[in-house]
Amino acid sequence: MTFSRKAAQKSALHPKAGVTLTELLIGMTISAVVLGGAIPLFLMGSTTAANGMGRLLINRDIRNFTNEMIENARYADYFKTYTSFSDRTEQNDGGSGDFLILVHRDVSDPDKIGRVIGYYRYTLSEEAEGPVLMFDNKYSPSTSTDLGTLLPGADTKGTHGEIIELSKGLSDGKLFYNFYDRSVVVRGEIIHIGAVGEQVTNTYNFTVSPRG
Repeated sequence: MTFSRKAAQKSALHPKAGVTLTELLIGMTISAVVLGGAIPLFLMGSTTAANGMGRLLINRDIRNFTNEMIENARYADYFKTYTSFSDRTEQNDGGSGDFLILVHRDVSDPDKIGRVIGYYRYTLSEEAEGPVLMFDNKYSPSTSTDLGTLLPGADTKGTHGEIIELSKGLSDGKLFYNFYDRSVVVRGEIIHIGAVGEQVTNTYNFTVSPRG
């Protein structure tokens, strides 16, 4: 018997092993279990990363908003607080509003106004969250016009630059609290969208005091 015939007989007696249907089903089941555990971990990691980015954005907004307001208030001569951009009811000591005005007098003529900076929350209702917007109007030459006349009209609401994406007021639902007509306490909650359907929030609380 030649070598080739012996090899053929051995092959016939011991056929090459293959994958049975049962083994295939077992393998597919194991793969499904592994994937089923991996997908939630992946989604959890994505959510954590998105929420972490949201917190970074909140910290950035708080830092920028605080620094800007303190700087603008430092050189302002006085402030006015109103109920909202649409409702110009003045809020005196102990009152809260969503519209803050910082007024800069003309250095050479204190009876005239040289600059007006305004911050307000833009919302459809008092309880709703909304962005914080800002305007900065300079007058050259300075003017003795009444402050109320210098303010942008109520119909311009929402047309100014956005400095915070979303915010809620925490002083009776308002953002600015008039403290003894000397300082403004800014109390709010900044909101960013972290993951789909989730919001990341953080509160901020600081005081600004015009030099006047």
